[in-house]
Amino acid sequence: MDKISVVYSKDFLTDYPTVDCECPDRVDKIYSHIRDIADFTEPGLCDISDLTLCHSERLIKSVQRNPVTYNVACRSAGGAIKAAELALKAPSFALIRPPGHHAGHDFNGGFCFFNNMAIAIKRLIAKGLIGNALIVDIDLHYGNGTYDIVQADSNITFVNIDAASREDFFNDIEAALKNASSFDMLCCSAGFDTYINDWGGLLFTDDYRNAAHMLASSNPHFFTILEGGYFIPDLGINVRAYLKGLLEACS
Repeated sequence: MDKISVVYSKDFLTDYPTVDCECPDRVDKIYSHIRDIADFTEPGLCDISDLTLCHSERLIKSVQRNPVTYNVACRSAGGAIKAAELALKAPSFALIRPPGHHAGHDFNGGFCFFNNMAIAIKRLIAKGLIGNALIVDIDLHYGNGTYDIVQADSNITFVNIDAASREDFFNDIEAALKNASSFDMLCCSAGFDTYINDWGGLLFTDDYRNAAHMLASSNPHFFTILEGGYFIPDLGINVRAYLKGLLEACS
């Protein structure tokens, strides 16, 4: 492979109501740094039936009150679905916003509206495309929404990486991937806010390359979706390093 499949839409540049740090510049900066190694695919909108796999009617209606937010959130969930479908053949990356791992069955927060990862996996299982999946969340913050949705689902295993040091980070990923090859799909909620100059103050750029290599080497049916990452000056180079790790694992 000389390019990685990347799901992206200009809709993700929408300036919908959210906090200042979760801005369109995030995906714009990433896009500009990965164009030469990315094969871009436009996602569709997810259906209401996809949302109800994971979310309550009350939560869905609360997001629908703002049509702009609802549209881009459905496009983001649609992007995760597309990345999951592509991963049935080769690893992929979803360059999407808003993020999703803080959205639970009947709550949301942390800049998230719908749980992109949970929706994508639940949809693939519901359609019989996969039987089970392992989700590894490497964002700085705990994926409480993902846990809330999948905790009772015996077909989905969720592992949150919560490390206090670089050594612990990689040790925890290694432990999480011990049986990764036994799953039909391996998925990563990738937050880049663990970066040394971001809120986490933990990882260096090349660490994302190594993490991606570990993940993609563990299961050929693998996809990643963007969650956090707010130090915009280096966000693009960090995601590029991550994609380089995917390409190296697949070569």
